[in-house]
Amino acid sequence: MIRSSLAARLAVAFAALVFLTVVLTTFVAIVSTTRQVGDDTDRFLRERSTEIADGVRSGPDRGGNRRGDRGLLLAADADSIVQAIGPAGRVLGSTDVELPISRNDLELAAKGGRSDLRTVEIDGVRYRMITVAVDRGGAVQVARSLEDSSILIRLIRNRLLLVSVPLAIIGAALGWLLARRSLLPLRDLSASAERVAATRDLSTSIGVEGRDDEIGRLAASFDDMLGALADSRDQQQQLIQDAAHELRTPLTSVTANVDLLSVAPDLPVDDRTEILAGIKGELRQLSKLFTEIIELATDDRESAPHVELDLLDVAHEAVADEQRRSSNPIKITGEPTKVSGDREALRRALGNIIGNAVKYGPADAPIDVRVSSGTVAVADRGPGIPESERTKIFGRFYRSDAARAEPGSGLGLAIVAKIVEAHGGQTFVESADPGPGAIVGFTLPTIN
Repeated sequence: MIRSSLAARLAVAFAALVFLTVVLTTFVAIVSTTRQVGDDTDRFLRERSTEIADGVRSGPDRGGNRRGDRGLLLAADADSIVQAIGPAGRVLGSTDVELPISRNDLELAAKGGRSDLRTVEIDGVRYRMITVAVDRGGAVQVARSLEDSSILIRLIRNRLLLVSVPLAIIGAALGWLLARRSLLPLRDLSASAERVAATRDLSTSIGVEGRDDEIGRLAASFDDMLGALADSRDQQQQLIQDAAHELRTPLTSVTANVDLLSVAPDLPVDDRTEILAGIKGELRQLSKLFTEIIELATDDRESAPHVELDLLDVAHEAVADEQRRSSNPIKITGEPTKVSGDREALRRALGNIIGNAVKYGPADAPIDVRVSSGTVAVADRGPGIPESERTKIFGRFYRSDAARAEPGSGLGLAIVAKIVEAHGGQTFVESADPGPGAIVGFTLPTIN
């Protein structure tokens, strides 16, 4: 399949446009000229026939004039043919060839009436002819050849069509030059995009400097898209690296325990039971870790439809879920607040925050959940979160030194951050007042 460049297609389009313009101009010019010449011819015939019928052109005989019967002077002018018809329909005289006489002409000569203007053909030549009744009886016919008009119209047509070809060529050349000049930044943009596709180097900038038109905006959009792809790839690589790091410890522990069981089949029952319990615990942690990694790596939550809901109701549901798993008393206070979101996602996010408060707080210590104006805050009685770590706790796999002794993957608050970001909200961390403890939560846009 032959591929043509955009510049070539534009050049052909320019040539076609110029040619079509010339053809249309020719058509309009021919129609307009034909109409104008026809109007001028008809006006001449009316004036000349009226002058002759009224005797205005009568007078002393001049060379070339013929006086017909009844004293009607026929002016033998070179620009027309004049013929007189008597009341009985007999031709009284003619300055040149004999003009045709129709039934209507005979009625005009005998009875008078309105003039008759028509086109006739004599010996293969087309004439425009008028027949006018004379007051004293009879009629006058005046005719004028249309040959000169036809020649003029053909000349105009031929000349206009003749210049159409060079004009089309000039239009194609100008279109080609204009297209090449205008599309030069677009070719650079295409080359940069092909280079990115070939090298997979998402750091390449394909912006077009100094342009604020469609091409410049397209290049800026490409740069933004490449930046987003680069960030996504970096996040995926970081997720893989962090996941590999977190998976290595439990997998090593499970492997070691399995190896121990295989090489020591005579272990005491209590030791074997303890090792199996450890393996099951590590496998549960691995299962949870895999679930959280998959949730972070996919966009299922972001693509869920958002509906209007009451954040206080979501908080009650999350508290009820956590209360079934924990002995810590959880108190919820607040007022109804309308937001737009995914109920299950927000319930999961709030459940993760409450679960963290239970995990890192004293046993049976109360947990306070407050809801107000699109904000959910969970306060615990734990050791609190140092200021230096507050910007890190929502990162993937981040766990403080004090939290490493506790079970977990470090993904719970990362999932919270992802869900809140998908809802257009923000997470926050504060110190409990009075302490000790920390307040962790998020704020979402409200619906009035």
